[in-house]
Amino acid sequence: MDSEMRDEPVNAPDRCGWCGTVIPPGTGVHGIATDSWVTDDSDAQDDGQRFLTSCGYEHLVALREHYRRRPFLDEELWAGKIASAFERHDVLTVEDLERVTGLSREQIQRCVAWLETQLHRLQ
Repeated sequence: MDSEMRDEPVNAPDRCGWCGTVIPPGTGVHGIATDSWVTDDSDAQDDGQRFLTSCGYEHLVALREHYRRRPFLDEELWAGKIASAFERHDVLTVEDLERVTGLSREQIQRCVAWLETQLHRLQ
């Protein structure tokens, strides 16, 4: 893919996830936090795991605390899986969706109900 077509600049500097400071190469502090918003198209075992980058240990602790306080919602994770599937495929039946996402029909139905609830909360 042409670098002009990418969403993010090539070789963009790391920024602290807490304060936004540019992190000099080799000085960042990293960790993992659970986050139901995160899905990984390349490895489903990484779904729900957010990679954290910070400028120092104190900000890594603050980031972890932030995500620890945020509820982990299975339906939110499933919505991410479904959205990702639709980014790769124009049309999917429920059976296709089960196969592509690894979700059961019940999980898909629960996700749809959760999404409808979220839409009603926004209105």
